[in-house]
Amino acid sequence: MYLFPHNDKWKSEFENVRDSIISTYESDIEIYHIGSTAISGLYAKDCIDLLGVVKDISKISTFKQSIIDLGFVYRGQNGIIGREYFSKKHRKVHLHIFQYGDVNVEKHLHFVKVMKNNVALITKLNQVKQDLHAKYPNDKESYQKEKEFFYNHINKVL
Repeated sequence: MYLFPHNDKWKSEFENVRDSIISTYESDIEIYHIGSTAISGLYAKDCIDLLGVVKDISKISTFKQSIIDLGFVYRGQNGIIGREYFSKKHRKVHLHIFQYGDVNVEKHLHFVKVMKNNVALITKLNQVKQDLHAKYPNDKESYQKEKEFFYNHINKVL
């Protein structure tokens, strides 16, 4: 597992993937850049996370093959009820699709909104990430679990 300083290319990578998804989707979909790569100044694992929000999640089956044709692998709900999850095979790109109104939509968007341009929180989370990366250099599960307190703290204000 590797942490990287923020890279401006992440924004353009997000935009390219977003545009390709939107061009293949037959209904309305909103796509947001979420996670650490969406926040300037924040260390991240060089993995682009996209949040797709749709009116009716049950219609995802008609759209699934189009996403797969873009190089994604369909992962189902992958442990989160109400989510349709896709990831790229050879590049760390994750697409999380939820229906409007799902609590996870607000949670992801709230985190980015609170963190963006908040130098104190970015500095604090960078320190948490670096400390945990040093503690768990090869244990992603423990790293993620122990980092959760910070995200829970941010989401308490939601």
